[in-house]
Amino acid sequence: MTSRVCASLVILFFLLVGTVSPSLCEELKTRYATVQYDDIALLQKFNDELYLGRQLSLQVRQQKAFTIQDELQNKLNIIVEKVETVLDMFPAKLYVTIVLLPSSKEVQEVYFQKYGKRVDHVAYYSLGEKTIYLSVRDVNLSVLAHEVGHIVVDHYFQVRPPYKIHEMLAQFAEAHVND
Repeated sequence: MTSRVCASLVILFFLLVGTVSPSLCEELKTRYATVQYDDIALLQKFNDELYLGRQLSLQVRQQKAFTIQDELQNKLNIIVEKVETVLDMFPAKLYVTIVLLPSSKEVQEVYFQKYGKRVDHVAYYSLGEKTIYLSVRDVNLSVLAHEVGHIVVDHYFQVRPPYKIHEMLAQFAEAHVND
């Protein structure tokens, strides 16, 4: 077997057994999301990589946080609320799942498994599953704000807007999350 085939089989096994199976994942619940992850090190890396900028970081520091989980809950709640404010959309029942994956390679493999299409995404929001798949290695505020923009738009409208409008609003959230 070539090393490429072996690597593909290992990734496929990892995705099928560990990454996308909620029963094997640990969970962190926030006001707006359930974050699924395989181990605390991945959650720690996600928290470390997710720098919010001066203004939003100040809001996080004003919240009580005794653990990594507390800090991350505060960060995610603040990001969702900031995106809602930027878009001036406040859906009544906004809740989503966020699946943390180690890198964009795993995100792309999950996308391929679900849609049969090769992409170069570092994150994506599955409208049907109401789930964000996110590369921890590539995460930053802009990436997460973009995906949260999709969530807010998806939960706000009773009839889903066309894809281009959905994307435009997510890009607007991404561009203005630090304003």
